[in-house]
Amino acid sequence: MTDRIRRKDWFDAVVSAKQRIGNDFLLLPKEDYWVAENEPFLVDCTTAIFLTKGDAAFSVNMVEYKVEAPAIVIFMEGMIIKQGNLAPDSDMNVILLSKEFTGNLLAESNVYGLMRSRTQKCPVFPLYGKRKVMFAFYYLLVELVAMEDSPYRLESAKHMALTLFYGFALNMPDVQTEVSHTRSGTIAERFLDLVREYYREQRSVSFYADRLCITPKYLSLSVKEATGKPALEWIDDYVCAEAKALLRSTEMSIDRIGESLNFMSQSLFGKYFKRVTGMSPRQYRYSSR
Repeated sequence: MTDRIRRKDWFDAVVSAKQRIGNDFLLLPKEDYWVAENEPFLVDCTTAIFLTKGDAAFSVNMVEYKVEAPAIVIFMEGMIIKQGNLAPDSDMNVILLSKEFTGNLLAESNVYGLMRSRTQKCPVFPLYGKRKVMFAFYYLLVELVAMEDSPYRLESAKHMALTLFYGFALNMPDVQTEVSHTRSGTIAERFLDLVREYYREQRSVSFYADRLCITPKYLSLSVKEATGKPALEWIDDYVCAEAKALLRSTEMSIDRIGESLNFMSQSLFGKYFKRVTGMSPRQYRYSSR
């Protein structure tokens, strides 16, 4: 354990040279990637999961998802992930792209910001009726990566990665479109963007209402109507998601964790955490160990 949220480095995995291109591009099967566990980790590479069979549960930045095949799930660098239950009959193939590879590729294509925004809103891209297309894409990629002697192997992988982003992710209908068409949905989306940016410093509904130029009451009603959860609950969930990750995945003292989340004292942090989770920070740290 260290004084930061745990990171996983799959590029240290011992795999065949036919499954990787240096430390830029890596292909992994289910058994080498998915481990259901309570401990969250910080993603330091782009991950594309091709769920070909069954279903999987996981959380991204404290938001829980349950996904049914066929679907693609995309995590990008900086997200806090917790892998949950995977149905016994489930299967998946995983593509991992280094932070540098993804950053350079998407910067060249001018879609880095768009891709981050899309995956932050929802990292799941259903592929109803397109199972064969998904299989064909992945197995073509396997063949390209396996061509060790080809001088164009990395270049081919770049184009396949762009196809993944453009063809499967950015080309999919936005799952939040129906919400965003309403006034409440628009407010909720802008509110959640602000919470992701400021939750470590600001925990009051009034701060976010001021930024959106509406009253706290109207903000709370709009967010509840659009998401089913009150605005304050969203703020609390974001704060406690990071607190939980730090408590379980680092050796930081409880006092330092509270400081990192801008609590004036360990006592105030403890009272806040217990109000939201029903447990003290210390109880949570040593539970399920």
